[in-house]
Amino acid sequence: MNTKDSGTEYLGLVIAADTREGEIWLGDAEGHFVQKAVGVLDTHLLPGRYVVEFALGGTTYPVILDSPLHLTEHEIRSGQPCPRPKVSLADE
Repeated sequence: MNTKDSGTEYLGLVIAADTREGEIWLGDAEGHFVQKAVGVLDTHLLPGRYVVEFALGGTTYPVILDSPLHLTEHEIRSGQPCPRPKVSLADE
């Protein structure tokens, strides 16, 4: 996906939870919430580094979006967890 006006390219990201009721929480590398889904997260984002967790406050896993990705919860949990990014506010 890309926007005609700016030429910005968005990449597809699909993450399927292990269950239809499974929560998927997606944040950016700076610790800001990006999107939440239940069952399947199907979105388009700017290329970059993201983190995902499958329960709010749960273990955080890295997702590097440099091409379209289709991942499962099982695949992500099979990898190494990462530290939760610390949010840095502008006035800090």
